Amino acid sequence: MTGVMLAASGAALAQNYPDRPIKFVVPYPPGGISDTASRLVAAAMEKKLGTPFVIENRAGAASSVASTHVANQPADGYTIYAAPVSLVINPTLQGSVQYDPFKDFTPISMMASSPFILQTHPSVPAKDVKELIELIKASPGEYAIGTSGMGSINHLSSEYFLKEYGLDMLVVHYKGGMPAAQGLLGNQTQLMFSAASEALPLIAGGKTNGLAITSQDPQPSISDLPSLNQATGSKDFEAIFWLAVVAPAGLDKDIQNKLSTTMQELGQDEKLRADLLNLGIVLTTSTPEQVTENLKRDEAKWSELLKEIKVK
Repeated sequence: MTGVMLAASGAALAQNYPDRPIKFVVPYPPGGISDTASRLVAAAMEKKLGTPFVIENRAGAASSVASTHVANQPADGYTIYAAPVSLVINPTLQGSVQYDPFKDFTPISMMASSPFILQTHPSVPAKDVKELIELIKASPGEYAIGTSGMGSINHLSSEYFLKEYGLDMLVVHYKGGMPAAQGLLGNQTQLMFSAASEALPLIAGGKTNGLAITSQDPQPSISDLPSLNQATGSKDFEAIFWLAVVAPAGLDKDIQNKLSTTMQELGQDEKLRADLLNLGIVLTTSTPEQVTENLKRDEAKWSELLKEIKVK
């Protein structure tokens, strides 16, 4: 009898949910691509659910500040989180974090994904990725690849590239994507994996050469460049920055289902999809189970790489 009463109580709770504003935590400062994408999704969810969404920017410690904050919020459906891929990277990268990416969160839906673009300085005499790999192998240690910072997803993409193709290069870390791009433009580094929104204008302006995209398959909605797999004959090279919608652990199942269904319905919103594509981001919605699968896959891949390259 008690189980029936609890189920009825949960259903009633979900039926009345939401009845007040929902806080949407974003782990980055205002104005960046991830913040803008989160605001677009929040506005669309606001219309679907008929309640205000309040963006709360909590930047710091490569998203661990926001992740720890959300993990300690009430599981009432009024705090949700645009969790980035670093949710599963930071426990290995930082050595100790105050949350567990699986035990402390309720998965709701994937939200957005963005592959990187491999671009080179115009002085590099390689028309495609195969030529680039041959060039680097012929001159070990002479070429440099830039990153936006130690442990960033584009740093991991770079290390993954070097490992996958057996390359010997200098890895140069900058403090952010824009300084790294300046290093590439100044030929201090000769190649870089950049966010599509940063790389495409440089490629279009003839300032860099675009060679490939890091998604599993080509992404014609973002760029006509081949995937690295397509360009090299590889099968499993993939390096994606993603955001997923999660809530604190213990969220009522009916509220979880309501939020997840709302997100999956947004997956059919062509205006939202187009607005995100203008940022170089693909609208990517899913079931809660697919969120967990994605977290487990990327935790295994990036944690193993971090241990191999001894980034602590």
